Amino acid sequence: MNTPLPAVLCFDVEDLVSPESDDAALWMARMLTEHGLTGSFMIVGEKARLWERRGRRDVIEAMKRHHLGYHSTWHSVHPTTTEHCVDKDFAAGIDALWEWDREGWQDTERILGRPLIGWARTGSSWAPSIQGLMGRLGRAYAYSPVRLPQTNVCWYGGCLGFYLDGVGGFDDTFVDDALFAKRLAEAQQGVAERVHTPRHGAHWTSVFMCHPTRAIHTAFWDAMNFLDGANPPRRDWKPAPLQPAAKMPTIQANFRRLCAWLRDERQLEIVGWGELVRRYDGQRPEVTHAELLAAARRIADERRVLFTDHFTAAELLLMLCRAATAPAERYPRPSVLGPLARPPRSPERTWAAADLGVAAQRITADAARSGYLPASVAIAGDTVGIGTVFVALAQIVLGAATAGGPAEAYYPSEAEEVARDPEKGIPQWPIHPAGMDLTKILEQTRLQCWTLKPAWPREDLGL
Repeated sequence: MNTPLPAVLCFDVEDLVSPESDDAALWMARMLTEHGLTGSFMIVGEKARLWERRGRRDVIEAMKRHHLGYHSTWHSVHPTTTEHCVDKDFAAGIDALWEWDREGWQDTERILGRPLIGWARTGSSWAPSIQGLMGRLGRAYAYSPVRLPQTNVCWYGGCLGFYLDGVGGFDDTFVDDALFAKRLAEAQQGVAERVHTPRHGAHWTSVFMCHPTRAIHTAFWDAMNFLDGANPPRRDWKPAPLQPAAKMPTIQANFRRLCAWLRDERQLEIVGWGELVRRYDGQRPEVTHAELLAAARRIADERRVLFTDHFTAAELLLMLCRAATAPAERYPRPSVLGPLARPPRSPERTWAAADLGVAAQRITADAARSGYLPASVAIAGDTVGIGTVFVALAQIVLGAATAGGPAEAYYPSEAEEVARDPEKGIPQWPIHPAGMDLTKILEQTRLQCWTLKPAWPREDLGL
């Protein structure tokens, strides 16, 4: 029998207009509890403030029985996460997002009375800086667009990210028995397929339960107000139309059926998001010299920037720097982010081991000072891209007297695939204005693939 698949029951709680959506979140949270289920509620900061202002202690207390994540301060009110970062590098984007969202994050933790597990993507609005921000805060990120083959939980930007992968789509089906039965059957089939999918490393599935507001309204609240970059003043915000009151028993009965299936489904291990974070947030603390040599051989053979099962390309580079200048039996895993600018094209030549050793010391010092890899380094009068140095240092650690690397080595080859998801998804979100220039965000996405690697259960790491 296959091992049950870890599953998180996700809710996005976001309506900033309709008070009725408060009640929907309340009865859903209570119904989960009645069925012995733990939900993971991703809550917009201003929504938590509204609960406080409206005196909805009943909603707040019901939420506390479940796992709580953050869903930005304002969700679809412009500027969105992408809009904040569209013209910024990774570091500047982190600062801009925290300046905008810090107060909302802090208010939400205060109102809900517990630390937030992490951030959940709002719509298709994303930038690599948001995962960098969560990494800085020591939190996780849900609905990430970053994944690897056979692995949908990855380290990226210093953050543990959970790729949006799962079953659900129940929002507009609770109101109709036939629609709900069809969607439930599709979800059950999706679970059966995922249980038998080969996995490598950490894994999860999202059971996206619903947006509570969408279960009781005929449209999304933000579609009524913020389409295509529109940003009306709050006094002009319009609520979405409610479903007829006579439909509420049907909506609640079908939600109860969903809970009953999940309670009894033996192919799923229902856990809160925070439990999965604790299960997967471990990392190998060090590498042996023999292991580093094995990685160096692969780098030298393939002549490209790469990562391993347990170390990012950025981590490997700093450990190669150490091995080239002060070899030891073991090397601690360093903490470093990818370069903020695209590395230049390097000269097609080789450099002496001594000159590469000097460059290694400069890279190490620069990373220690800034927290980021430099895009390039000077070697014997040449400006050499960091990816070229990565390949050359692997050869030096293996004993070469001179070494070089490919002229164009900017980031791991997986970066192009990682960038395709936001390139496609960001423009599709109807809240975003048309014609946003995503050039900078997509290049920053590729550059932070220097920080990409699969996550693993702590028990697999011996932690």
